[in-house]
Amino acid sequence: MPDSTSVPAAEVRRLSASLAADYRAIRLAALQDMPDAFGSTYNAEAVRPLTAFAERLAGTIVFGAYVGGRIAGMAGFKRLDGAKARHKGFLWGMYVAPDARRHGVGAALLDAVLAAAAQAVEQVTLAVVDGNGAARAFYERHGFVVYGVEPRALKGANGYADELLMVKFLPSAPPRA
Repeated sequence: MPDSTSVPAAEVRRLSASLAADYRAIRLAALQDMPDAFGSTYNAEAVRPLTAFAERLAGTIVFGAYVGGRIAGMAGFKRLDGAKARHKGFLWGMYVAPDARRHGVGAALLDAVLAAAAQAVEQVTLAVVDGNGAARAFYERHGFVVYGVEPRALKGANGYADELLMVKFLPSAPPRA
């Protein structure tokens, strides 16, 4: 693993349809690297055309972290619909490439998501596969707390996986009507 001086700071930006190829690349890398952590599979996503990734970017907020000019991480955010749920949003698809971990890339991505979320919602939720201690600890360091467990939330080739449900209340968010 490279030392901290060999990894440049991450540049985080919102991904638009013009960056669909980058999004596709990091999404597929995530599904290969951590297949049990996501609701989709590499095989299902790899056959999707680039236009499908561009359309996904148009429908939600996705941030990409670039290190040394290449995409090294991603995180998505979606505000919930419905009159009584619009005060909530959820973080999804958070991933940092192995060679960029422990260099502030994940924190930079999460900061970008939370800044965007604070403009629209009062709380952010997420789900993390039970047993992914590194991810749970990361989110807890950033103020998320576990509020429940969804048993058998994901079913893959290796069986079922429970998900820990986590929430962070955004103190700066004004109450929404």
